Amino acid sequence: MNINEEKRSQWQALKGMGFKAHWDYFWDYYKIHVIVAVIVVIVTISIVKDIVMQKPYALSCTFINTASMMEPDSIRDGFADYEKIDTSKFTIAIDSSSTIDLKSPDQYSIANSERIYAMIAARDLDVIMADETIFKNYVGNEIFQDLRNYYTEEELAALGDKVYYATPEDFVKETDPETGITPTEPAEDSMAKMSETEPIPVGIILENNPHLDEIQYYPGEKAYIGIVTASQRTDVAKDFIQYILN
Repeated sequence: MNINEEKRSQWQALKGMGFKAHWDYFWDYYKIHVIVAVIVVIVTISIVKDIVMQKPYALSCTFINTASMMEPDSIRDGFADYEKIDTSKFTIAIDSSSTIDLKSPDQYSIANSERIYAMIAARDLDVIMADETIFKNYVGNEIFQDLRNYYTEEELAALGDKVYYATPEDFVKETDPETGITPTEPAEDSMAKMSETEPIPVGIILENNPHLDEIQYYPGEKAYIGIVTASQRTDVAKDFIQYILN
């Protein structure tokens, strides 16, 4: 007897036995199908809801290697008031969960790094804040924009030694000891090449900053912040840096 004949036989045997018998038979044979179908429906509804309800970004930031697990709500809410952003219509995204260890990179560091580069490639990231080591590593990879595109000479001069200027040393690429490969000469229009003629302002140094001290993000050390290359919201990114400085 094949499986279809067996099912017909069992259905015949269930005639007149009431709802519970029919339900027990159905559940025995189809519970896996039902569970899978329910999960698929729930996941589909969740994805559709996220897409429909997702608000566009007013700003997207990543803070790397913060010392505290506190959420940056005070910064987010304060900047929303400062910039007059309607948070019912727009999102101010500040991710402070990323940690990256360049000396002993584990899977978590690698995953965070890949996610950040993916966001940059997708033009979904506007601002990066990090400790000195990470920030300079990103400078060497030409992740940050030239602040002269957004700040006047007078504005940069007013910031004084708070401005971090990239120099040729920031872009030195050493030969890989494992592969023996030496990086190629940078393109003429690259930031690395430009820095050979003059230092390039790429970041702002934050020290004893009240916004960061309140949530204990970089206690006892300097934090660095810059506008990410390919950012689509550079005006808001600049305003965010100004807010952090105030």
